[in-house]
Amino acid sequence: MRIAARLETIQFLRGVAVVVVVISHAMHELAALLEGHLRSFDEKRFPGDFGVDLFFVISGFIMVYVCRDLFARPGAMADFVRRRLVRIVPLYWIMTTMMIGVVVLLPNNVDTATNDPGQWLASYFFIPYQRLSDGLVRPVLGLGWSLQYEMLFYGLFALGLLFPRRYAIPLVTGLIFAAWFVGDHLTGAGALAQFLSRPIIFEFVAGMFLGWVFVAGQRVPLNLCLGLGIIGVGLLFAAPAFDDIVDLSRHIVYGIPALLILAAFILPPEAEHVRVGRAALEVGETSFATYLTHPFVLGLMSLVASRLDLPVLVGPQIFSAGYVIVACLACVTVGYLVHHHLDLPLTRRIGAMLPKRPAATGTPVANRASGSSPQTSTS
Repeated sequence: MRIAARLETIQFLRGVAVVVVVISHAMHELAALLEGHLRSFDEKRFPGDFGVDLFFVISGFIMVYVCRDLFARPGAMADFVRRRLVRIVPLYWIMTTMMIGVVVLLPNNVDTATNDPGQWLASYFFIPYQRLSDGLVRPVLGLGWSLQYEMLFYGLFALGLLFPRRYAIPLVTGLIFAAWFVGDHLTGAGALAQFLSRPIIFEFVAGMFLGWVFVAGQRVPLNLCLGLGIIGVGLLFAAPAFDDIVDLSRHIVYGIPALLILAAFILPPEAEHVRVGRAALEVGETSFATYLTHPFVLGLMSLVASRLDLPVLVGPQIFSAGYVIVACLACVTVGYLVHHHLDLPLTRRIGAMLPKRPAATGTPVANRASGSSPQTSTS
């Protein structure tokens, strides 16, 4: 069965995921701005953390999908690692450096990041590190925790590329479970133990399984996929009722809806022929830049709103609706500009500077059009 070179539904879902993250963080900022002005506002009613889980499941799917013809091919592993590093590191390092600048110059405007050079150094190299402010394992750019998991997954997946696909996916799955087992049995509650023991890493396995089914040519009737999607959305919006356990059972509360929704979008026979509007594709295409830059945009918006006392000036109800809408538009716009005028030119230039290896024949490894971008909480 011929597999489509690109799935526009995946780009659409990446856009959905990053907008969900932006809304979640905008509502968090809004809750602080409305304190004392609007008693009934509850940011936890919106299942915003789901955006990261959707990204993780998409990431597992995408890696199998775009590398389907590259397993056990000479040079595939090195090419994969090079492309992933070029894709992620430059913009992440720039945003991390910007956050360090904010911590140093405007420490009163940062709630959780600390003036800790050890954390800064660990952040650049995706090393889990317990921050001093609250003991959580977070880099200085808080949302980078999801990238730490992405890099762990990419490293394990790269090893899988040394083997044929029928062995590689079970091998990577076993390595992920082994990493979790080690973390779960490490003594103490250090950074590495906290990092590895979170079962959220199983969401990559779920995505890989879905990718395996997809590249094997298995398809599901549209009506059944619609049912899966409806169940996924229903479970998702029931998730806030389980807020007290979501940190321990996040892979269930958010991971299962993410898997069902992704399956609904990619398993119907019609999925490979779906065309998405250009604007929606752009939101998905630029989601990595939007994800990394949106904390700065929201921080600036909140600072301006607080200084001008906008909740009082325009009224808390009007301000609430307007803030979230403007925040989404502003974050997506900045992400678009950064992607096209900084990230894309920079990664192309860096990629051109690196030594070229003889290309393995087959699908380009994790190309930018299909590449997954991670995302999540700024805490």
